[in-house]
Amino acid sequence: MAKKSIFIIIALILLLPPSAIYAQDNPDNPIYIVQPGENLYEIAAKFSVDVQELITTNGIINANLISEGTELRIPGLDGVSGVLITSPVQVGETLQVLLRKSNISLESFQRLNKITSPAELFVGSNLILPDDGKDLQASNNLFVINPNTTIFDESILSGTNRWSINRYDDVISPINLPGESYFYFSDKTNSLISTISASIESIELRPLPIVQGHTAVISVKTKGSAAFSGYMNGHTLHFFPDETGQSYYALHGLHALDEPGLVPLQIDGHFENGDDFHLDQMVLLTSGGFVNETLTVESTLIDEALNIEEANKIQGILFPVSDKKLWNDAFHFPIDGTLSDGSIAISSYFGNRSSYNNGEYFGFHGGLDFWVVLNSLNIYAPAPGTIIFAGPMDIRGYTTFIDHGQGVVSGYGHQSEILVEEGQHVETGDLIGLIGKTGRVTGPHLHWDIWVNGNQIDPFDWIENQYP
Repeated sequence: MAKKSIFIIIALILLLPPSAIYAQDNPDNPIYIVQPGENLYEIAAKFSVDVQELITTNGIINANLISEGTELRIPGLDGVSGVLITSPVQVGETLQVLLRKSNISLESFQRLNKITSPAELFVGSNLILPDDGKDLQASNNLFVINPNTTIFDESILSGTNRWSINRYDDVISPINLPGESYFYFSDKTNSLISTISASIESIELRPLPIVQGHTAVISVKTKGSAAFSGYMNGHTLHFFPDETGQSYYALHGLHALDEPGLVPLQIDGHFENGDDFHLDQMVLLTSGGFVNETLTVESTLIDEALNIEEANKIQGILFPVSDKKLWNDAFHFPIDGTLSDGSIAISSYFGNRSSYNNGEYFGFHGGLDFWVVLNSLNIYAPAPGTIIFAGPMDIRGYTTFIDHGQGVVSGYGHQSEILVEEGQHVETGDLIGLIGKTGRVTGPHLHWDIWVNGNQIDPFDWIENQYP
């Protein structure tokens, strides 16, 4: 009877679901708390450690059961203890600013991030910092040393206890130079000031890091009216004010073939009070993870000269950039149906590297291709805008372009019939054409693309997000 009971207990144990077990509890390793949606591979990449080493250090039995709130000990950070967080470098942040903002010594910062030079810091790069319970993104408790004043003068003007300012003697010199930034933490919220200019509350670039084939938003909050200009990776940025007139933004599409790595960001501003500022910083651009696809089409339509001619024609349609923003919400799919019930079928996704007739992979697929899976062939406007082109093209066939304002344009190719004309205003859901198979096609479908500041981006960006 006793043996039978033992067998039953063992069988019950084997039926229990596997769990993440931490066989090792090494107090010498710092702790990282898993955030929503993270997996071991992402965490290992954040801390530049091997996934297997992370698994071994924590005695993990089932990696699939790692969930939000799980405490992981991070190997390879000798001399570091406590709880760690990760945070991307923001626009305008320098080594000096980061050290003061995070209240960390230069030695500890270098040990955590394996950085030997300030030149290794760039916007979007991932930093490892100690978690002291304070919000590192909050800039409400900051002041900047102005000409002819000292840290003592500025602390009095801001109502701050001089000795409450977070500082390290090996970071801050006894001489406080104009433009130096100091952070302090308190329950009192003061006027926002950025580290870049006293006339700016904040500059934000999102997402971080920026990604090939996706939309980047640069937002500037100011203390008054201003004019901004700039460049990202050689492309002119167009800044527009929001409804308040004291916040400005620029939308930029990262080209799907831009080389991953560091790209330059430059922003210049002139304020009505006479202040000026200039920002020049490198930004991390990451891969969009696009795949290869092979298509069979008529050989006459692969001609390189024909591709260049049509590309130049489209660029002429996209510019100049109109000032007025015509959309308000996220975009809708331009056809009937939904993804959830299978009534929308996508045959080719954005960014796929293309090979035609088994040739070399060159270029990329600039939008989404929708198969015809419904009785309806209708094409609808995904957002309000103005028709800026409606006619035939060699590769895209019967094509329509809608200008949604501020450099955002959507295109519709291979239609059998165009039901709008140039200059016409359309609202979300208006019928604009019918799905067909004109131009370079392998069968009837709709090619839908969205252009942001002259570059094609993944349309899902604008379906899943509301810009700016």
